[in-house]
Amino acid sequence: MQPPLTPMIDVTFQLLLFFLLATTFRQAEGQIPGALPQRLDAAAVDRNIIKPIRVAIVPSDQGTAAYQIAGSQTVLSSPQGLYRELAALRAAYGSDQVPVAIQPRWDVPWQYVVEADNQAQRAGFRVIGIVSPP
Repeated sequence: MQPPLTPMIDVTFQLLLFFLLATTFRQAEGQIPGALPQRLDAAAVDRNIIKPIRVAIVPSDQGTAAYQIAGSQTVLSSPQGLYRELAALRAAYGSDQVPVAIQPRWDVPWQYVVEADNQAQRAGFRVIGIVSPP
């Protein structure tokens, strides 16, 4: 005894037709361009390393945050003060490729980290990162 194959073949073709008509064809995903660093000798590596500007963010007594740039004893309590210091450093370096490392303490509200990033962008820096405190 054999089961009737005609209804099963009909259903198979109907399913095939359904999936072909219901499928939307998309363009293949693009590729992100990237390049590996070139191999350099030790002397060239030492010349190409630029120390980042480190901006530490700590909570202040007034419930806001205070900013301090590494190497400076000045504690900045406003984003405008941070902008002025970063703009002066940008002018001193003469390049927008100097990295800025923002180091918030664990209990600093995220809005102050975003504000520090905004001020670094406003000062003209293009390489900005958020790093964990040491």
